[in-house]
Amino acid sequence: MARTERVPYTAALLAACMSVLSAHPCAVCHAKQVEGYARTGMAHSLTGPEKSLQPSGSFSHKFSGSTFEILASGAGLMQSVERRGIRAKYPVAYVVGSGSHAYAYVVAVADYLFQSPVSYYTRRAVWDMAPGYEQDRLPDFTRPVTAECLLCHAGSVFAVDGTLNRFKPPYVGTLEISCDRCHGPVQAHLKNPSRANIVNPARLPPAARDSVCEQCHLSGDVRVANPGRQASDFQPGETTEDVFSTYVFNDPQSKSESSIKVISHSEQLRKSVCARNSHGRLWCGTCHDPHNEPADAKSYYRGRCLSCHVAPLSKAHPEPAEDCIGCHMPTRPAVDGGHTAFTDHRIARRPEPTTDPARESLAAWREPPEAFRTRNLALAWLAAGEGRRSAQFTDLGWRLLQAAQAAFPSDPAVLTGLGVACLRNSRYADAARFFEQVVKLDPDSAAYRVNLATALMNVGNFPDAKLHLNRAIELDPSLEVAYRRLAELYGKSGDTSAIDQVFERYLKFRPQSLAAREALHRP
Repeated sequence: MARTERVPYTAALLAACMSVLSAHPCAVCHAKQVEGYARTGMAHSLTGPEKSLQPSGSFSHKFSGSTFEILASGAGLMQSVERRGIRAKYPVAYVVGSGSHAYAYVVAVADYLFQSPVSYYTRRAVWDMAPGYEQDRLPDFTRPVTAECLLCHAGSVFAVDGTLNRFKPPYVGTLEISCDRCHGPVQAHLKNPSRANIVNPARLPPAARDSVCEQCHLSGDVRVANPGRQASDFQPGETTEDVFSTYVFNDPQSKSESSIKVISHSEQLRKSVCARNSHGRLWCGTCHDPHNEPADAKSYYRGRCLSCHVAPLSKAHPEPAEDCIGCHMPTRPAVDGGHTAFTDHRIARRPEPTTDPARESLAAWREPPEAFRTRNLALAWLAAGEGRRSAQFTDLGWRLLQAAQAAFPSDPAVLTGLGVACLRNSRYADAARFFEQVVKLDPDSAAYRVNLATALMNVGNFPDAKLHLNRAIELDPSLEVAYRRLAELYGKSGDTSAIDQVFERYLKFRPQSLAAREALHRP
């Protein structure tokens, strides 16, 4: 037997090993997976601006009369907007996205994160408006970036509880999607590697297995958190319904066509004949290797198709093409994706143009625990009513929530839902009563106080409304709606000097606000 020489542990070798370990502890045992993962989009889902490769540029947004300019340098990105002679500029804090389709941008104001109104579209190599800003008459850097949104692009975040978009420095713990997001907590596994103390999604029951992907790749139409929970509580090994419920319009089991959305991969796949006939066996991991990007995507995915279709394929395709996904999974424009197109995961035999879905039936992706079913569905209908300004949806939610109220007498979400439904039906005194209960439960919530102030303004109780709005601004100086309500309140009495004071107050938090500076006629 040949003799094997032991490699001496030199100081340099030890240092190199420690460097790998500190950079990525999983690489010690899973070097191939870590190396392959580094090439995937998930490994580049969030980056610092100093690593951005986008060029400088500028463009005009005719709808709002705004001009945007982007200055790229070795230090990062600076983005600015100019409208009616007023200019504001912000340094980019984070670049969102792998660049497969586009990049989005996040700016920081104090410890609050906001989305930039511009995006860079890589396939067209142009700067343009970010999705959702195309028809904005006053685009600015004011759209809050929530922890739930950021967590679909980062490994971990340091959100401040009870706030919408405030974070503790350094805001983000791990930029890329980290191993624990799919495999669960890794501390015990690092100390004593074993299959028993790590999650392998492929070995989970179908609902829990699919939930690992669905935490980010299934937005549905509405998400509703279970009582006392938030989306960031989800851990691999659970089902998402242990934490929150996802609701989609129309029966997700139906064969009907639906519009492509950016985060609707799971919805599309469930509609496919392949998924329906697999009885739960087909899932994201059947075709996608999360630890690698195929060098030849066309050949790789053809191989995945042939793993099931090799026999029938010879009959259906006398001369089959080499590109299965090009025919059966074409890219389509996303209705909510700006100027981007995404792969249609319905795997249609003969793909047809998409159509807008009928907005009639709202159903749970998977049913939540029985105790929360009526509550969560009611809140989903209310949220859908707010999002689509539908009185019919709001009324459905109101009726269901009344039935659930007795079981959740001190649930802030239920009380807020009842209050919002009352507001929409001009029952302002009832709305104020529900919102008062919520404020008593959580007096440090700025959003709850704004809701209460809105109801109080409508019943003519201006003094108390003013008190709650001022307190809301103290609790959360970023909450633009609180300033707007306060200015509206002073406007009812014609106190223009007080309105100016409100704008001045907002400028202390956001000195570059175009809206506030325009109201005060500042350059």
